[in-house]
Amino acid sequence: MNKFIILFVLALNCSFAQDSNHLEINQEFKINQIVYLFGDNVKLRNSPSIDSEVVKLLTIGEPLKIIEKSSETFMYNGINSPWYKVEHNNQQGYVVGGLISIVEKKDDNVRFLFATEMVDEKLYIITRALLNPNTEYVENKSEFLGSNYGFTINFYNNRGVKSIDNILFINYLPESCGANSGGYYLFLDNDNLYKAIDVLSSADIGFWESENLIFPDDPNGEEGKIIYFQEHGQYSEMDNPENGHTWEKSSITKVNLKWVNHKLQPNPKTIIENINKE
Repeated sequence: MNKFIILFVLALNCSFAQDSNHLEINQEFKINQIVYLFGDNVKLRNSPSIDSEVVKLLTIGEPLKIIEKSSETFMYNGINSPWYKVEHNNQQGYVVGGLISIVEKKDDNVRFLFATEMVDEKLYIITRALLNPNTEYVENKSEFLGSNYGFTINFYNNRGVKSIDNILFINYLPESCGANSGGYYLFLDNDNLYKAIDVLSSADIGFWESENLIFPDDPNGEEGKIIYFQEHGQYSEMDNPENGHTWEKSSITKVNLKWVNHKLQPNPKTIIENINKE
């Protein structure tokens, strides 16, 4: 087993967990919390109903202060969302929770906003990147493939990949502590958001498997390369109190990649499939 690889993955995932708060499919906002609009041209209403009077229109990214959570709800994007009483520039009104960004992430010139949508019992995360103060934005909608509806959102510049602006990682929180259940990477490239790759991991008694990316600025990274690696491992289920597992074995596949024409090339999943067929 390559102990460095295992330790690197664990350290990377721990840093993700420390960098972001636990988020949910229908995030609940706290009283006096400052939040930001995910929707654009949102109607601020004088009561928690779509039939109520419109106080004014609000644009994407505008800050709101949460005053209270209403007992009234509204089905928005396939999710039953509560209405919130909010304050905007000393005016109060009501906004559906699904139109408020789950969290805001920002760089010097770009703000990232997030929402969820349920379609045919499949959960999607919608990411919007606001590129300038004039509310111009680009959007990505990707299916959530985690084992439950908990996740974190991590944003950490371009990690040494000079051809792109920023990298985000949507990290699925596992049902059991101490194991990563994967996630997916988004690349902001030339003013658009692209899903780069899904990485899936699982662990159970007697085995584990994982896949991930190593970027140039990461430990063991290489300049000009994005390294994909996949690992399968097994160990004895019977522990020896003094020496740990009686036996263990693992296999690692690494693929050197580049980001070309808005894609990871070559496609590491295709390479892995061909290797498994041999």
